[in-house]
Amino acid sequence: MTEGAESVSWIELGVVARPHGVTGEVRIHVFNSESTLLRELSEIFLIREEGEEPALVEIVSTRQGSKALLMRLAGVSSLQDAESLRGYALCVPREALPDLEEGEYYHADLLGLEAFDGSESIGRVVEVIDYPSSECLKIQRPGGFLEVPMLPRWLDRVDIEGGTVHLKDLDDIPLQKRR
Repeated sequence: MTEGAESVSWIELGVVARPHGVTGEVRIHVFNSESTLLRELSEIFLIREEGEEPALVEIVSTRQGSKALLMRLAGVSSLQDAESLRGYALCVPREALPDLEEGEYYHADLLGLEAFDGSESIGRVVEVIDYPSSECLKIQRPGGFLEVPMLPRWLDRVDIEGGTVHLKDLDDIPLQKRR
C-alpha cells in the first residue's frame, strides 16, 4: 500500500449486496438510508478487506430500486462481473463527506475518542452501534466494555477536536465481559 493511502480514513457508505439482473448492475445495501451521497457521486472506492488497496471505480448510473439502491459501475457488464463484487464496501475518504453543522459529528469521528466519566478516563470508543431504539457508544474497558446510549441522560458532550467524549450517570450501565 502506498504511504498516502495508509493515512486515509475510509468511510463505508454501503456494500455490494448482490447482482441485479444479468447486465452487470449491482444492488447496494446503503448504511445510511437518509443520505443521498451515494446518488451524487461520480466515482467510488471499492475495498474488500481492511488493509487492501482501494480501487477507484467510475459510477455510470445510480437509481432507486424497490428495495435497494441499484448501481452500474464502469467495467462491470455481466452477471459474473457483478457477482465478483459481492461484499465489496463502497467507500470515500473522510475528507469527502459533507461539512456538518456545529455540534454534529459523523460516527467515524467518534472512534478512538477517550471516554470520561466526570474527570476519570474510563476507556476508548471502539464502535458506534445503531440499535433500533438508540445509538450506543461501545467503550472498551479493562475486562470488558460498556454500551452507553447516546442520549442526554448519559451523554454529556462530545469534543471531537479535543479527542474526548464526556459521559455521566453510568452507575446503571453494566460492564459486559468479553465473549
